[in-house]
Amino acid sequence: MANPDLELVDLLPIRTHSYSSISQALAEQGVRELRPSQVHESHEALLDQIISDEGLGDTAKAVEEALRSSTVYAKWQRLMPYLKDVPHIRAYRIQAIGVDLSGVNLEVISNGGYLQTGQILYSGGIFASEQVAILDGPMSTTMHPSVARWHAQKENGQIAILKIAASHSVLGFAYKVTGNQKLKHEYEILLQNNLQLMQTSICRVGEFQVRSYDVHPYLA
Repeated sequence: MANPDLELVDLLPIRTHSYSSISQALAEQGVRELRPSQVHESHEALLDQIISDEGLGDTAKAVEEALRSSTVYAKWQRLMPYLKDVPHIRAYRIQAIGVDLSGVNLEVISNGGYLQTGQILYSGGIFASEQVAILDGPMSTTMHPSVARWHAQKENGQIAILKIAASHSVLGFAYKVTGNQKLKHEYEILLQNNLQLMQTSICRVGEFQVRSYDVHPYLA
């Protein structure tokens, strides 16, 4: 089925647990954890902790666990074709240069699903203005804030929290995170070209500037 509706994936609230071998051993002996669990109720709070942990630690593992156990996110992936059937999207994932972006975008438009109002994605890169036009896309985003943090650090840029503004307006291609796939740890969602990002808030968290945007189709 072409262009299915992708149900909303909302991982919040996320509770972190201590994954250290010491804490697990203590728990088995009936001793309280050295580090208490935390509950993250907002995407901003979640990202704050991810940044504080330098992209690693209990919170990043809790997000990964939530993504892997999400039946809705798993359904997204089942609705997408295999990479062998979308050669431009496959090339986009494994090649740094020389990719036909127009071909990638056509495959996203032909095979991607419609994201729902309120869907949250993350991206790390250069977001230096209140309005950003994506006109040379598609746009790479991720379901995992730790991945966005890594890309922002790599490019000496910002972290963007992206919120889909209206259902049935933005198409996204969800890469599979199981099977013989490269870069599964990136939890990547590839958005179609021709988007307008409208800033709703901006703050500083640690070394990063964090900008929140509503995502709309671009209207010339």
